[in-house]
Amino acid sequence: MNSEKRMCQNCKSEFVIEPEDFDFYTKMQVPPPTFCPDCRLQRRLAQRMERTLHRRKCGAPGHSEEIISVYPPDKQLCVYDKDFWWSDEWDPLDYGREYDFSKPFFQQFRELLETVPLAALFDSKSTNSYYCNMTLEHKNCYLVSAGWSNEDSMYSNRVSNCKNTLDSSVCYKIEFGYENVNCRASNRLFFSRNSEGCANSYFLYDCVNCSDCIACTGLRNKNYHIFNQRYSKEDYKQKVAELDLASRKGLNQVREKFETLCLRAIHRYANIYRCENVIGDNVEDSKNCYYCFDLAGNAENVKYSNWGTYGAKDSYDAGPGCGGKSEMIYEGMGTGTGDANCAFFTVVYGSNSVRYAFNCHGSQNLFGCVSVRGKQYCILNKQYSKEEYEVLVPKIIEHMKTMPYSDKKGRTYGYGEFFPAEISPFAYNDTMAQEYFPLTKERAEAEGYPWRVSEDRVYQATKQAGDLPDSIALTPDTIMNEVVACAHDGACAHACTTAFKIVTGELQFYRQFNLPVPQLCPNCRHHARLAQRNPMKLWERSCQCAGMESTAQATTNYSYKNGTAHFHGTGQCPNKFQTPYAPERPEIVYCEQCYQAEVV
Repeated sequence: MNSEKRMCQNCKSEFVIEPEDFDFYTKMQVPPPTFCPDCRLQRRLAQRMERTLHRRKCGAPGHSEEIISVYPPDKQLCVYDKDFWWSDEWDPLDYGREYDFSKPFFQQFRELLETVPLAALFDSKSTNSYYCNMTLEHKNCYLVSAGWSNEDSMYSNRVSNCKNTLDSSVCYKIEFGYENVNCRASNRLFFSRNSEGCANSYFLYDCVNCSDCIACTGLRNKNYHIFNQRYSKEDYKQKVAELDLASRKGLNQVREKFETLCLRAIHRYANIYRCENVIGDNVEDSKNCYYCFDLAGNAENVKYSNWGTYGAKDSYDAGPGCGGKSEMIYEGMGTGTGDANCAFFTVVYGSNSVRYAFNCHGSQNLFGCVSVRGKQYCILNKQYSKEEYEVLVPKIIEHMKTMPYSDKKGRTYGYGEFFPAEISPFAYNDTMAQEYFPLTKERAEAEGYPWRVSEDRVYQATKQAGDLPDSIALTPDTIMNEVVACAHDGACAHACTTAFKIVTGELQFYRQFNLPVPQLCPNCRHHARLAQRNPMKLWERSCQCAGMESTAQATTNYSYKNGTAHFHGTGQCPNKFQTPYAPERPEIVYCEQCYQAEVV
C-alpha cells in the first residue's frame, strides 16, 4: 500500500498516512483517522484535567460532605469521593442500559457519563496525599499532578520516583529538587533544566554528571564551575557566598545572567538519549518512535505519542499518559500499566480489548463503559455473555458508521474517532488542551468546546508579594498564617489564583535549603516552568553550525565559536533534522554530530 494524503476535517490541513500506518490500523481493526496528528492530540488533551480542582458535595448515598474534585459544582454529574468510588459499596453495572440504535453512539455515551458515579480525583494507591490528581502510588504529597510513585513532594507536574521535590515539571528520580524542568537522576538540584546526574547545583542547563556548579550550560563531568568558569574549591565557596543565593535579589541576578548564557549556548536539535531511529523530543532508551515526546524509556514502535512511562510498544496516538508495559494502544489518554489492545479511552488501567471507556480498570472486552472495574463483556455498563457481546459489538460499530455523531461545527465522529471535545466533562480552558493549544473564550465557543467562566476570587490578601522578606532567614513562621497576594494579581493568562498560602512542609523545605518563599501562586509558577519547555511540535530545519563560528537569528546579534573542528570543516553543516525549535526562535540549534563535537 502506498502513502496517502488526507485533509484534516478539523483544521483542513493536509497530512500523510504511511503504509506502516495502514498496517497498524488494520491490526487494530479501525479505519484511518480523519483528524491530523496535531488535532488528534488537541482532542485528547481536551479530555484531560490535571490541575484545576473544585469543591463540591459528595454524591454517594449517605455522604454529603464537601470533597475536592476535578468536576466543578455546577456540572450535573454524580461524583463520589475517590475512596468511596474505589470501594465495593456500589456497582457500576447498576447503571447499565440497552444500546439504542436510534441515537448516535457518542450521544448515548455522554448520557451514561452523566449518570454513572465518577471518581472525584484520578488517583489510586496513594497515602497521606492531598489535592493530587492523575496520580498513582504517592506518599505524603501535596498538589502533585500527573505523577507516579513520588514521596514528600509538592506543587509538581509529571514527575515520577521523586522525593522531597517541589515546583518541578517532567522530572524523574530527583531527590531534594526545586524549580527544575526536564531533569533526571539528580540530588539537591535547583532552578535547572535538561540536566541529568547532577548534585548540589543551581541554574544548570544541559549539564550531565556535574556537582557544585552554578549557572552553567553544556558541561559534562565537572565541578566547581560558575558561569562556565572553573574555580578551585576554596575560591568556589567564596564566590558562592558573594552571589548571595539565599536572597531573592541574589537569585534573580544570577537567574538573569544564566538566561543570557542559555540563549547563547548551542542547543541540541532534540533531547533524544540512547535511542535508535527516534524522531521527537525528550525520549530516552527507545527505538522506532516517530513524532513522540517525553517517553521515559523502553518505548518501541510508537508514533504520535507523548508522556510515557517505561515499556510502551506498538502504539499510535497514545497519551497524554502512555503507560508502561502496554501495547497495541490507539487514541488513548491516561494509559495505565499493563494495557493491551485498547482504543478510544480516557484513563484505563490493567485492561485489554477495550473500546470507548472512561476511567475503567482491570477489565476486558468493554465497549462504551464508564467507571467499570474488574468486569468483562460489558456494553454501556450492561453485562452480556461472551456470545452476546461478540454478536452485538459489530452491530454497534456498523451503526456508528451509518449514524455518526455530528458536533456543532459539523465535524463527524463515527467508529474510529476519539470522543468529541464538546462532550468532554471538562471545560476546554481547564484542560491540558489550553496549555498546549491555547484558545480565547470566543474562539473555543466558536469551535463548540465547553468553556468555564472562572468564579470571582474573594481572597483577602494579608501580605503583598513585594512585602515578603528577601530571605528565608528573615521570614517568621507566622508567614503560614498569611494570605499572600500573587505578584501577577490575576493580570496574566495563567489561571492565576490571585493569592496563596505557604504550608508547613513547604516552609520547612525553604528553611532546609535556604530559599526565599515564592512571590507567585502555584498556577503562575507552573506556567513559568511550562514556558521553559519546547512545544510538542516539530519543524524541519538545517543545522546552524557554520564551521568555526555560528550566528543566531539576525535580531539576537550574537554568535557561538566552536571549540573543535567538525566533520564538515569550515563550511556550513549539511545536516537537516526535525526539531521542536521553530525556525523563528533565537537559539543556535545544532545537529547531533555538531552538538556532540562541542559538548563531549
